[in-house]
Amino acid sequence: MAQKLKIYLVNQAGDLNGRFEDSHRQTCAATLKTYFEGVIKGSAKYDSVEVTWGGKQGDPTAFDFVCYALTTNKGSIVAKKSSGGTLGISGSTAVTADANKLMISEVYLRQIVQNGDERSNATTNREALVANCIMHELGHNLLDASAPIVRDVHKMKDGVILRDTDENLLKGTDAPNEADFKAFREGFGRRAQGVKQYTGDMPS
Repeated sequence: MAQKLKIYLVNQAGDLNGRFEDSHRQTCAATLKTYFEGVIKGSAKYDSVEVTWGGKQGDPTAFDFVCYALTTNKGSIVAKKSSGGTLGISGSTAVTADANKLMISEVYLRQIVQNGDERSNATTNREALVANCIMHELGHNLLDASAPIVRDVHKMKDGVILRDTDENLLKGTDAPNEADFKAFREGFGRRAQGVKQYTGDMPS
């Protein structure tokens, strides 16, 4: 029986002095909802999508996603909870180092919205750009941050959001295409038990 795909966004960055306040966050969530409605078209696993900036530790299941929105990577949960590795410029995804092997995804809002400078104005299309970075990290979450690797996100040649971003950063004008959608569908099909999400830094 099909179920609702729930994406829990956890804001730990405040409003960046008004540059990413509640109205921006809601537009970002609506954009992500549209993206993932494209993902689940024709999916037997999911029939609807909900994206929320709410939620508590006990809410997400292994069939949902959780992504933390941090101010900068200095507050990285991945750095504290995983076994190391280099953090991404705009976000990171890794499994916890403990036996539970929970998946952590996070994005760094100041880097995305203000190019890393707390004094600068917001970039154009900020809501879509944050949504793009979140979707990219959720691609890692589902596809390649733990075994079995379904698909290497940074080696996808046809994706717009799921691609190598080291030399070609995501833009606010980018939007996912059918290759991105198909990769997520493949991940949902291959990971029949879901992917357990780290919820320890969500409100209790």
